[in-house]
Amino acid sequence: MAINLYGPATTDSSRQVDSPSVEKAASAKTEASASNKAAPEDTTAFSSDTATVNALTKTALEVVPSRQAKVEALKQAVNSAQYQLDADKIAASIANADV
Repeated sequence: MAINLYGPATTDSSRQVDSPSVEKAASAKTEASASNKAAPEDTTAFSSDTATVNALTKTALEVVPSRQAKVEALKQAVNSAQYQLDADKIAASIANADV
């Protein structure tokens, strides 16, 4: 007895298997396998130009002098309690932010 999705199913084990249909299925499987071998494969190649990578790394890690000076000035103003926040500018920035 076999069981399917809906409960027990009867099988006729005395039924002859049709030999041509089995051969046809095997032939189709062989053809599918052969066509998969003939299909081109996707490939990817990576390369790195050391000089370009080093130049980009140097640029990314470089400190811009004008920005560094501005950061230092802001640090000194905050530490000396002379830096004043503008509540209207802060509110406008929050209101205009694309969040």
